Amino acid sequence: MAGVFGFLASRSIDTAFAAPCATPGTDGPGGTLTGTVNTYYPGTANAAAGAAAISVGASRGAATAIAAGDLLLVVQMQDAAINSTDTDSYGNGVAGGVASGVTSLNNSGKYEYVRATSAVVAGSVGISGAGAGSGLANSYTNAAATAAQGQRRFQVIRVPQYSTAALGSGLTAAAWDGTSGGVLAVDVTGTLALGGASVDVTGLGFRGGGARQLTGAGGGSNTAYRSLATANYHAQKGEGIAGTPRYVRNGVAAATDTGVEGYPNGSSARGAPGTAGGGGTDGDPAANDENSGGGGGANGGTGGQGGNTWSSNLARGGYGGTAYAGSVSQLVLGSGGGAGTRNNSPSIPAASAGGNGGGLVMVRAGNLTGSGTITADGQSGVVPQNDAGGGGGAGGSVMVLSGGGGTGGLTVNARGAVGGDGEQATSGSHGPGGGGGGGVVVLSGAAAAVSVAGGGPGDTNNGSGTFIPYGATAGSNGTSTTSATLPGVPGVSAGTECTPQLTVTKSTSTPVVVDSGSGGTATYTITVANAAGQAAATNTSISDALPSGFTFASTTSVTLSGGATRPATSNPSVGSTTPAWGSFTIPGGGQVQVTFTTTVAAGTTPATYQNPATATYTDPARAVAGGTTSASYNSASSTNEDVQVRLPIADVAVTKTVSNATPALNANVTFTVTVTNSGPELARAVSVADALPAGLTFVSATPSVGAYNSGTGVWTVGNLANGANATLSLVATVTTHTLLTNTATGSTTSTDPTPANNAASATVNVPDANLAVTKT
Repeated sequence: MAGVFGFLASRSIDTAFAAPCATPGTDGPGGTLTGTVNTYYPGTANAAAGAAAISVGASRGAATAIAAGDLLLVVQMQDAAINSTDTDSYGNGVAGGVASGVTSLNNSGKYEYVRATSAVVAGSVGISGAGAGSGLANSYTNAAATAAQGQRRFQVIRVPQYSTAALGSGLTAAAWDGTSGGVLAVDVTGTLALGGASVDVTGLGFRGGGARQLTGAGGGSNTAYRSLATANYHAQKGEGIAGTPRYVRNGVAAATDTGVEGYPNGSSARGAPGTAGGGGTDGDPAANDENSGGGGGANGGTGGQGGNTWSSNLARGGYGGTAYAGSVSQLVLGSGGGAGTRNNSPSIPAASAGGNGGGLVMVRAGNLTGSGTITADGQSGVVPQNDAGGGGGAGGSVMVLSGGGGTGGLTVNARGAVGGDGEQATSGSHGPGGGGGGGVVVLSGAAAAVSVAGGGPGDTNNGSGTFIPYGATAGSNGTSTTSATLPGVPGVSAGTECTPQLTVTKSTSTPVVVDSGSGGTATYTITVANAAGQAAATNTSISDALPSGFTFASTTSVTLSGGATRPATSNPSVGSTTPAWGSFTIPGGGQVQVTFTTTVAAGTTPATYQNPATATYTDPARAVAGGTTSASYNSASSTNEDVQVRLPIADVAVTKTVSNATPALNANVTFTVTVTNSGPELARAVSVADALPAGLTFVSATPSVGAYNSGTGVWTVGNLANGANATLSLVATVTTHTLLTNTATGSTTSTDPTPANNAASATVNVPDANLAVTKT
C-alpha cells in the first residue's frame, strides 16, 4: 500500500482562516478495511489559492464517487524545477558537486484537506477549505512537461470518514500511474484497531527508470549527465518530484513508454533530477556495453550512487536523488531508482530497471488500539543476467496521528531498497545499483518500532567469485518524528477534532405554578447549540423527561438559527410524559430552541420540581450502524428550569357576633359568622366549624354561600376569591340559665399565613330569676 499516513503538528497555511470540518464518521463503521478505499481524481487544470472549485479528470481506485460533505485530500505530487545543463550543475545548479537536486521545490508535496461541497459535475468539484474565502490554502499546478520543466501533477483524493475501523492486511492503495494514485488516506473519528494487520504499500510510489536493451550509437558521450531517450544508449532516470522519464518500470514487464521526453533536455544518463535516481551513463555509448548502475531514489534520505562501468571501471553510475525534507505540511512518495545500462539479458524483460519508491500513507484517528505494521518500503532494482543493476527505490512516507494515543502498538517501516545487483556470473564486474534513501515517518507518539533505514548498494561478481559494490553506495537513512499533533495538519480538521459539541440548556417562564384546585400550566424552553467550527450534529432529537404530575400540552414554537435545519418533523403527543421533537441538523454555530407548555395535574404534591433535557444525535464515532450519542442538561446544575408547585396563599379570618348577648330563657338569638379571605390568592375549600354548645338549640341557618350541616355544625363555604367574604346567620333557642360561648373556627386547603385569626366566639348569658320577697 503506497499511501500517505497523516502527520499533524503545525499548519503551513494561513491560520487566520479557520479550518472547516467535513462530516466525521459519515462512512460509518468500516469494519476490517481491505482493498483500495480511496478514489483518485487527477487534477486537470491549475487551481489557485482561494479557489472554491477544482477541475478533475476521470476517477480510478475505489468505486465510491465524491459527494457533498466528503473529506478530500489535495496533493501536489510533482512540481520541482531543475537545472538541465549537461554538466555537474545538473539538478541543483551548483557546479563542482553531485549532479542532483532541484533549483526550486515549488509546491512539491504540499497538501491540504478540504470538504466537498458538491459531487463532480462536468469535470469540476466544489470545495470548502481553510484558505481565503473558505477556498484552497495552496495553489496547485497541472502542466505537461516542457523544454524547461518536467510534468507537474496534482490529484484530488476522496478520503473515507469512518466512525470506527480496523486495519486489514489487504488494505492498499492504487499504484501511482503518473497522474494519480500512490496514496492511502483514511480518517477515523473513533477507534482504529490496528488488528495485528500488516498493511503494505511497498513500491506503489514514484516509478523506477524503465530498462531497455540498447545496442549503442555514435555521437554519445560517456560523461553525459542527461541525454534524450531517443538515443540508443545510456539508461533512464527514475521518476520523482521533478517529473517523469519517457520510459518507466512496468512491474516485471518491459518498460512502459509514456511517449513524452519527461525531463528537460532528456530522460537518460546519470544526472539525478530532484529526488529521482539518475540512470547509468554507459562507458561506451557506441556499443552501450559498459553497463554502469542506476542511482538510488530519495525521500527523507538521499539515494546511493550507481556502480562503475564494466571493463573500463569508470565512475559513470547514476547519481542518487537528493533528500526531501518531509514535514507536516509537505510529504511525497518515495522516488524511483534510475535504471542501469543494458545491452544483454533478453530473457528478463525488466532487467536493469530501477526500483519503484514506497507509497504515501496518511491516517488520522481518535485513538489506536492493538498492534499492527505499516510498511512503505522502496522496491529493489531488477537484477539482470549480464548487465548493470538498477537503483533501489526510496522509502515512502507514513503519517499516523491519534488524538487519544495508542501508537505504542505500531511498527512502521519506510526503508530504502537495496540496489539491484550487477552481473553475478564470472564475466567481470558490472555496475550494481545504488541503494534507495530512507523514507519519512511522522507519528503522534512513540511506536513499537520505526525504521527509515537507507538501502544498501547492490553487488557484482568481480570475476573471481568475490562480490563487491564496485562503486555503488548505500542510500542514507530517512527521518522520523514522534511529536506531531492532530491540530497541525493543513486544511480541514480530523474527524475526531470535528465531532459536534452540543450544549443543552433549559429554562422556564413559569417558576411558580399555583394549584388552585384545577392544576396549572408550566412553560419550558429547551435550547440545543453546537459549538462554532464543529461538524453538524445530524438526526438530532430533543427530548424532555417531565416530572411526576406534569404532561405535555402543546408546542409554542420551534426556532432554528445559525444554519440549523429540520429535515424531518416529528412532534410529541398531548399527554406524553417524555415529549420529543425531531429531527434536526445543527451545524457548528447553529442552534435549535423549542418552547412548549405542560399541564400540571390538580393535586400534584407541592414541591420544587427539576427535570433534565437531552439531545440525541448520530454518533460520529459509532461502533455499530445507527449508533447514537447524546448531550444533556443537568437539572441540578442551575435553578433556571425549576418549577415550584404550591397551594394558594390566603389569609382566612373569622368573625362572629350575636344579636342579643343577654336573652331571656327560651328566647331565640341570631349568631352572625363572617369568613373573609384577605388574600393574596384564592382560599380553597373554605369551611367553618360552628357546632352549637349545650343550652342552645338549633333553629335555622342561612349561609350566603355554601351549606350548613346542623348535625355536624360544619358550614361548607367552598372557594373564596381574594378579598371575598361569606356570612352565616345561625338562629338558636336559649334553653338554659348559664353563660354560653359559641365558637366558629375556619379552615382552608390553601396556605394560611396567619392561622391565629381563624376562630371567633360570641357569648350569651341567660341570668337566673331575680326572686324578691317583701312582707308588710
